[in-house]
Amino acid sequence: MRLVPIVLVISALECMRGVTVSPACKCISYESSHTKVGYFTSPNFSQPYPDGIHCLLYTFVGEKDEMVELTLLEFDLQAPFHDSCDDAVTMYLDLKQPAVNEYTKPDAVLCGSIYNIPSVHYYSTKNILMFEFKSDDIRSNNTGFQGEFKFLKQDLFSTNGDLVSNTNCDYIIDSKGKLRRGKFFSPGYPSFNKMKSIHCKYTFAGSHNQRVKLYFKKVTLKGTESSCISSRDKILVHDGDSIESAVIAEYCDTESLVEVFSTGSNMLVQLFAKTIKSTEGFEASYEFIDDSIYPSSELSSTEPDREGGSTDLGSPSVVDCDRIIRSVNQAGQPTVSGNFTSPNYPNPYPANIQCRYTFIGKGRERVQIKFADFDLYHPTKESEECRCQCDLNARVTDKYSRSGDPEFSSSDTHPFCCVDVDIVEISTIINGESADVDDFCGKAESQMVMSSGAKLTVTFMSFGALNGATRDNRGFLGQYNFVTNFGIETGEMANDSACGFIYNSSVTKSGTFNSPNYPGRYPRNTECHFMFYGFPEEQVRIAFTYFDIEGIYPCLGNTESDYVEFSNFRASVDRKLPRYCGGNKPRVQISDGQFFRVTFKSNSMFDATGFDAKYQFIDVSNADETHAPSSSGRNKEKSRHKHNKGRSTTVQTPPSSAADETHAPSSSGRNKEKSRHKHTRGRSTTVQTPPSSAAGNINNQQASDSSAKTSGGGGSPSSTSSNGICLSCTCIFMCMQVSWCFLPLVSSYWQLVLL
Repeated sequence: MRLVPIVLVISALECMRGVTVSPACKCISYESSHTKVGYFTSPNFSQPYPDGIHCLLYTFVGEKDEMVELTLLEFDLQAPFHDSCDDAVTMYLDLKQPAVNEYTKPDAVLCGSIYNIPSVHYYSTKNILMFEFKSDDIRSNNTGFQGEFKFLKQDLFSTNGDLVSNTNCDYIIDSKGKLRRGKFFSPGYPSFNKMKSIHCKYTFAGSHNQRVKLYFKKVTLKGTESSCISSRDKILVHDGDSIESAVIAEYCDTESLVEVFSTGSNMLVQLFAKTIKSTEGFEASYEFIDDSIYPSSELSSTEPDREGGSTDLGSPSVVDCDRIIRSVNQAGQPTVSGNFTSPNYPNPYPANIQCRYTFIGKGRERVQIKFADFDLYHPTKESEECRCQCDLNARVTDKYSRSGDPEFSSSDTHPFCCVDVDIVEISTIINGESADVDDFCGKAESQMVMSSGAKLTVTFMSFGALNGATRDNRGFLGQYNFVTNFGIETGEMANDSACGFIYNSSVTKSGTFNSPNYPGRYPRNTECHFMFYGFPEEQVRIAFTYFDIEGIYPCLGNTESDYVEFSNFRASVDRKLPRYCGGNKPRVQISDGQFFRVTFKSNSMFDATGFDAKYQFIDVSNADETHAPSSSGRNKEKSRHKHNKGRSTTVQTPPSSAADETHAPSSSGRNKEKSRHKHTRGRSTTVQTPPSSAAGNINNQQASDSSAKTSGGGGSPSSTSSNGICLSCTCIFMCMQVSWCFLPLVSSYWQLVLL
């Protein structure tokens, strides 16, 4: 039964008990004393709303300990014109009394369709919420809005912990004498909170035999197109109770359903919010877990249960082969590596079984898998495709058969194709959902696979033997490792980043570095930073020997591209240096000064095999200015350009498709790329060559870092097209030194004037 709210249309003075936006305002009021849940609509909904509504105020007033939740179920207003909303809903979420005027700052202005608005959920910070609806004098066919309101208790969104005295949002959450589990929130959550210059700390203190599990149900921050290192709003999770403890997770955009485990009994969460824009913040829960409740991670036996089930090929085999492998066993000892096998290995495995091997790490740990031996049944020796093309939804839904019917036998008519392809599927957790990483079948030569977080699942499925076929394949021998270095063996891991590596000239003058899990496919949803610190008279040289980053130039977020970017600054974007993705290696990069940063970032969509690169610290104290970038600013740039007049300014053309194939990696020995590209939404494999970086250092800002300072200046020369037209505004300075660069522009201008 639909609950109809009590609606009172009264005068503006009675409605607002104060000053209104306009004396002509009409008001609609909802009070929790009448009903806790109800619905609201625009006039005439679901017919077109009237034109000329100059001010219609909706007012929701709850008890002192309540808050208001609005959910927009339908929303259809006139589309914005030049970023201006003539028909609009204006939200006021942070009110102490039911009164607004022309000086009251709104929290959100909504117009257009439900797909144009930032959210369908809106919450008051206190017990009052108001919004104004207006329409212009132009008649439209838009139907308006319909929504649901609820009056909720404010303590539903209060942090279960002790507020530290003389702070606004620092909490101590102790397991001693407290609940073992609870919730914690950002200030003002879930209302759109103007979190300007907020810094909150949540310290979790467990007993010596406990670990902390955090579950971020929802994170909504004002992320940027760039990496988290340059974001003003972020969450840092430390594996300990100090800001000096290692960062094991970092969030700066929108995340959901993310789990984090500590390695010890303490954990610290820091929230930084420096933006002036409104954002929801985060909602999370915590739990203190005893190490003693963990099952042992030993895999001493993967033999099938001889006492249960039957191995007759006409019926499913009951095999107890599911395993949970943790990086810490029941005795509290680490088990960082080991083996896992198919049932009966190296003898033939049973038909029609399903085994799940679940790997659970802690802290920074990622799960790395590689098969040392792999031999599964495949009906077609000429093909090692693991996926069916006729029904991609044909998946195992219970322990015994793809059909989901425990009584299924090989004599039945099966609705799916290729059901007798035995397969190993590897999946990880991304935003709370299982995401396929890779799959293997036949006699595949597997590459290393890495989880995106601390959890990874390997599922082995063999199906009913069809047409009298028998299983004489030996199965597989897998090797697992719980790694904290993301498969990056060089550099020193940084504590202030979940995946950060430091390279100091004082340690070594040259070396190599690579993407996570290289030469296997890099994990998704991963961000890594490579920081290079030289002496004051040194510069950093980066050269790539291999490059395969999934994406389309210019590698922006709207293309769902992974990317590699460079910066002369530690925590800000270097806008003169482009991003790189695809299969085209970046040109050699040389820093402006003694510091340089390389950042790798992958999204949750696709993956590739990453990169391998070399670095070198170059002593430029006695180098000729024509061969090394200047580090003393614009004055040296002028002399530098005098030496560059004779330098070629042509742009390298993108390599041919054949060249791309030369650099493109093979994902395995089984033509996997063909099937993988079917899932990349028709993305072209031809990648444009990114433009060269600009000449000179446009911004002479020094890179701020506690360990090293970076001087501005330098850079490599700009590039222009063959007809002399500048490719970007950053090369105009160079073109001013070469007068013929502007001749085609002048000619084009007079042609337009004459037309």
